Amino acid sequence: MNIKYDRTENPADEDVAWVRKNLVAFNRSQAPEQPQQKIAVYARDEQGTIIGGATGEVTWGWLYVEMLWVHEDYRGSGIGSRLLDDIEQLARKYNVVGFHLGTTDFQALDFYLRCGYEVWGQLPDFPPGHTNYSLRKKA
Repeated sequence: MNIKYDRTENPADEDVAWVRKNLVAFNRSQAPEQPQQKIAVYARDEQGTIIGGATGEVTWGWLYVEMLWVHEDYRGSGIGSRLLDDIEQLARKYNVVGFHLGTTDFQALDFYLRCGYEVWGQLPDFPPGHTNYSLRKKA
């Protein structure tokens, strides 16, 4: 068998699509395809400006919390806790078994631990000089 390996820093879109298509086909043969549902919760001030938000996606029975952000002027006032609780409640509508997310040591690790999440993985030096954490919580 004569196999050629190509290395590229600018992969062609069609090559990436080919690999993705075949990976998705394999995944579907192993695990049932389930609809993915994007969900979000926002906090707005009196003018309607977003001062905080939580976004996520429900798939395979889990909510992945993509982002949770609160404007620095409002941090420590309970908005983050409310946003996280609200997006978890919204996800329960889809019968999730749990929630998962990622954070770093300079973001909100202690906050998530206080909210009942547990660390299940760590990646040191990502980004350099910091640690990235994977967290989960049962629904």
